[in-house]
Amino acid sequence: MQSKLSASGFSALRSVGLGILYMVVALIAQEIIQSLPAIIFLFYHGFDVASLIDLYPSLLKSYYIQYSIFIGVVAGSFQEGSTYVAVDTRGKKSALFIGLGFAVVDIAVLLAETLLGGKPISRFESFLIFLNIVSPLMFHPGTATFMKWGLLMDKGRITLILSILIHAVVDGGLVYVDYYIGFHPDLYHILVYQYWAMVMIISVLIFITGISLLRKVEDVEIPQIPVVY
Repeated sequence: MQSKLSASGFSALRSVGLGILYMVVALIAQEIIQSLPAIIFLFYHGFDVASLIDLYPSLLKSYYIQYSIFIGVVAGSFQEGSTYVAVDTRGKKSALFIGLGFAVVDIAVLLAETLLGGKPISRFESFLIFLNIVSPLMFHPGTATFMKWGLLMDKGRITLILSILIHAVVDGGLVYVDYYIGFHPDLYHILVYQYWAMVMIISVLIFITGISLLRKVEDVEIPQIPVVY
């Protein structure tokens, strides 16, 4: 009994580690693609860094809706695409823990940015940090289990596309709200409350949906690739 629990715990940790690895790879690729607009801008301005500092922000403000969509779709495509590949390589029970690994990286990045900022944190900002920690713990395991269910039910592509779109709404929505607050600072608290209400509802729903659907299906044994000597 003890050995079974140990094996189960080791398997869970390994799945979390796999999720961490896939998330790191996804974030690196995502960062490169999301930097393309700035790189293209620099190219057209003769790689003048001063123009990037002075002109680029105002250009983004003019096209903030398109930019928000771009950021959201890229983030969704890489992170959910990476999740899809990760859960496809492991059994049904691993999906939740793989998603948890993705969440761990998300939270680690947030905490690193917060600590490196070095600024005092207000109560309201502390509350937002709390939400930033809770939402990934539901969202990533939710999409991971949802897509694993899709793979087992031959609906993998549909669940992948839906997960990308949902992720795009969350990440793209954050960029949109940031810019919109810049235009309407008096609406700061209202917009932040509305955005986070949406994110928490999405996170809870995808978590419950993914877990519930995956429980109802049988796992499929992943065939071992024979080693040829």
